[in-house]
Amino acid sequence: MVNKKSSMLFIGFALFIGCMLRCWNINQSFWWDEIWSTIPYVKTGSLWHVVSSLGYYFNNHILYSLLARGSIKIFGESEFTARLPALIMGLLAIITLFKFGKIFLETRCGVIAAILLAVSAFHIDHSSEARGYSGLALFSILSSFYFLKGLKTNGLRCWIFYIVFTVLGFYSHVFMFAVSISQFFSSFLFVVVEKWGSLKDGITKKAFKHFLISLSCAGIAVILIYSPILTTFFYNMGKVQFVNVNRIPFVMSLLNSFYPGVLCRSGGIIYGILFFFGMYCTLRKDPHLFIYLFVMLVLPLSLYLFINPMFVFERYFVFALPFALLIVSQGVVGVSNNFKGIYKRGVVLLSLLFLVYLQLPAVSKMLNQDRQNYREAVRYVQRAIKNNTEDLVFSIGYAGEHFRYYSPDIDIPTPATLDEFFNIIRGEKHIRCLITAWLPDIRPPYEDKALYSERPGQIEIYNYVKEHFTLEKSFSSRYPVEVYFLKR
Repeated sequence: MVNKKSSMLFIGFALFIGCMLRCWNINQSFWWDEIWSTIPYVKTGSLWHVVSSLGYYFNNHILYSLLARGSIKIFGESEFTARLPALIMGLLAIITLFKFGKIFLETRCGVIAAILLAVSAFHIDHSSEARGYSGLALFSILSSFYFLKGLKTNGLRCWIFYIVFTVLGFYSHVFMFAVSISQFFSSFLFVVVEKWGSLKDGITKKAFKHFLISLSCAGIAVILIYSPILTTFFYNMGKVQFVNVNRIPFVMSLLNSFYPGVLCRSGGIIYGILFFFGMYCTLRKDPHLFIYLFVMLVLPLSLYLFINPMFVFERYFVFALPFALLIVSQGVVGVSNNFKGIYKRGVVLLSLLFLVYLQLPAVSKMLNQDRQNYREAVRYVQRAIKNNTEDLVFSIGYAGEHFRYYSPDIDIPTPATLDEFFNIIRGEKHIRCLITAWLPDIRPPYEDKALYSERPGQIEIYNYVKEHFTLEKSFSSRYPVEVYFLKR
């Protein structure tokens, strides 16, 4: 057994490690999504613009934009202050997951799950970027906690907290819908299974009714806070195309994001054993939680794959990450229960060390590879043209205009056509081109080609640059940044 004092020491350790890992590279350059989808709303002069703008698709994570705006107002504008709310919510998720595991399973499970979340490269990534995904993960845990506790105790306080955290989840990211639909479907499964007499300590009809009322209240609140952008929301929904592509590579990538190392033989065997044993132990410990976890991991992904929209990103499923780790943690506890004394503790320790070991390559990559070096590329160019301010610098591609954030003193045009490009470079002796995240180059082989296309005129310029310019500098990041040079 883990007593209260030792569990607090473990959680303190998890928070310390989690904070260190999330702060390690938190000052790196902003990347595409942050410059395009967060900074414009954070820096806008009008607070109304923050809550009434959605972006080209669903760019503005409104709650996060409000939090980052406040952080920057208080502490000044920097990469760290813009990402500070994500860091805080990421660390809170570690504590919250521990509490979830402790209440519904047992203390050891909560401790293990918290440690695994602390060292999860997937969670580290989204706890150190200025976007709403760490908030989605946090409020997914909190909403689920009070959903299950509310059904068991039917306390008014639980339902109030359930409404609050569900609404905050939706204000963090619209994919909170996946959590709510999992709760709705699970609640009906509870009722159906209980009619067969398969569950003890069943959910009362009154509690079920109060859940539906609470979910309805949360839905009304979400509609109200989203009312300034509802028209834009439905208009943008109409832009989403449905494609027919093979999603198996995406599923494997998502699985590897949740469980790094699962695609290798040893990792697959260990994760497989712990997952299925964890589900079995959860079923015996709390059948309601078993049903909910199963629905949470299966239903949203199945619907997503069936609908097959043009946007498929692993980060949309970060809401399920804590629960996936919770299952494996319960598997570790379940396996260790077959031993006694020092052997039990040894099994827990060895299992945890092996799971952390499987995380290490992903964590190392996360710590040593920037997302996108806009800042470094602009500084390089600034140094290169320091003694010749007449040098021309331009950029291309959808991501090209983002270099301007780091270049207030340099005009970086983004010509739209080849003719416009030739007009800009006419008479120039030294010309540099900044390129990053060129969509055709970074397109996953299983994705829709149209989604990763560039404008025709930009493609012509890109081909000209590749043929006539020399690669002067390359920044190796998740989305490489390149500086091309032409001397005439």
